[in-house]
Amino acid sequence: MKIDNELVIRHVAGEILLIPTGRAALNSPGIITLTESGARLVQKLREGCEAADLVDCLMAEYEVSREQAEQDVAKFLGKLEERGLL
Repeated sequence: MKIDNELVIRHVAGEILLIPTGRAALNSPGIITLTESGARLVQKLREGCEAADLVDCLMAEYEVSREQAEQDVAKFLGKLEERGLL
């Protein structure tokens, strides 16, 4: 799976923002605030990967169980899908 390439990540005033541009802005108007882990997942999605790769990424970078990482990834991907960004 891959994230829409018209999404831009910007660091503004200590916040990490995911900003839809172009066609993505039509599907998902508004800016999304990301956590550090959310920004990392977006970077992985830009490369193209599967949900299992995202789970492995979270487990490698943070002290989190597989179960928690799977739940977090499912929730994150669900929110992106709701906005039409995947």
